[in-house]
Amino acid sequence: MKIKLDSIVTAMLVICAVITTGVVIRRELLVPRTASDSTEQKPIFIKDWRADLAHGVRIGSSDASVQLIEFADFECPFCGSFHRTLKAVRERYPKDLALTYVHFPIPGHRFAIPAARAAECASVQGRFEAMYDQLYEGQESFGLKPWSDYAAAAGVPDLAQFAVCIGKSDPIPLVEEGKQLGAQIDVHGTPTVVISGWKLGRPPSEQELDAMVKAVLAGKEPVAGAGKS
Repeated sequence: MKIKLDSIVTAMLVICAVITTGVVIRRELLVPRTASDSTEQKPIFIKDWRADLAHGVRIGSSDASVQLIEFADFECPFCGSFHRTLKAVRERYPKDLALTYVHFPIPGHRFAIPAARAAECASVQGRFEAMYDQLYEGQESFGLKPWSDYAAAAGVPDLAQFAVCIGKSDPIPLVEEGKQLGAQIDVHGTPTVVISGWKLGRPPSEQELDAMVKAVLAGKEPVAGAGKS
């Protein structure tokens, strides 16, 4: 009887594991194109890319030689990975590489817009960059701890004001602008990276991004062999 009961329990555990795996796979397949896709698009030059800098939040100097625009979603795991890549390269070129972060929440990501609101509420108090870091470093805790905890860790000075801001439900201007800009330049997934005007087909690795920065600083295009149309 015990052997039969053990067999039933084992079978049930196997079935649960299969169902869980299926749910995870289905969830990932339903998310729009992201950095995981094997099909890589060719780099495209965006003629009016400097105007696009007004539709996001800049981290770094407006005079930096290398301007990188990132269309991203705070819940996106690939964006979290690219955040680490970008942070490592920015530490090497603190004066030469600036980021403009453009909100592009992916449909189906439950916490994408609330996280974007948290970032913008922190931005009102001059703490966007710190909040940006906290959100990406704490993605696994979305829904498990309040946004005020992220704000406190990011050094937002007035948490009462932050609480009022985070409680709003009206559209977030920079989120709406980001979605419109993404549609305009054919952004389908996150992270989508534009470096000195070139929209890349996939997010670069740390080594690739470092090489692109060096190329721009040397007066070259960041994408080797690409011609502007």
